[in-house]
Amino acid sequence: MKQTTSKSAALAICVFVLASSRLAAAEQDWAFDVSPYLWVASVGVETSLPPSTPGGVDRFDTRLSAGAMLTAQASYRSVGVFMDVAWVRLNTDALSPGPAYSAIDLRSDFIHTTAAVTYRLPLDGKLHAELLAGARVWYVGNDFAVASGALAGFNASQDKTWVDPIVGGSVSYDFAERWSAVVKGTIGGFGVSADIAGEVFAGASYRFNDSCSGILGYRYLHEQYDTGTFSFNLDAQGFLLGVGFHF
Repeated sequence: MKQTTSKSAALAICVFVLASSRLAAAEQDWAFDVSPYLWVASVGVETSLPPSTPGGVDRFDTRLSAGAMLTAQASYRSVGVFMDVAWVRLNTDALSPGPAYSAIDLRSDFIHTTAAVTYRLPLDGKLHAELLAGARVWYVGNDFAVASGALAGFNASQDKTWVDPIVGGSVSYDFAERWSAVVKGTIGGFGVSADIAGEVFAGASYRFNDSCSGILGYRYLHEQYDTGTFSFNLDAQGFLLGVGFHF
């Protein structure tokens, strides 16, 4: 009876060890990354405004009032899913609205969300490369508030959403124990929605430990979209600072 019990206990331990090793191996196959970032960008944008926008005003003061930016990626071995979400709100005031109105305020929201499937190329050593293909969703919303002057005030709004197909990739090189050089880029639109859309990033990454890293670089983003009734032309560029958390 004691011998049977001992064999059963040994078998249970072997099964537990085998299951634990398989679970650990499965956990190593998965990787998760979350990176909030700050993009200090100079933004040049031309966009359609609501048809009721007052004419004769050509001097404006534009300032950034809010923003939120985040990237995330889940990977299983060499295949993954990537997402990049950025929201920016600009407030614009007319410097000389004229006698017709006492104030003209414009609030603009720009949201772009990239979702893509990624594939990590089977490279060895210090060089790493990844391809991606997916879509970028744009939302542009403009809200006008016109205060009464000689004429009665009014509110007007206009918004537009569209989707760009995109392809791209990234390359990184470990030039030191904790340092890596990073270059990323995408191109899209292809006339399906936007005439042309693209972005480029170049920078350096520093790994504090296995769970946290920092990245600093320069990012350029371009979007040229025109339907005839609505247009949106954007050129944004500036330094980007982010913190990555790895699981």
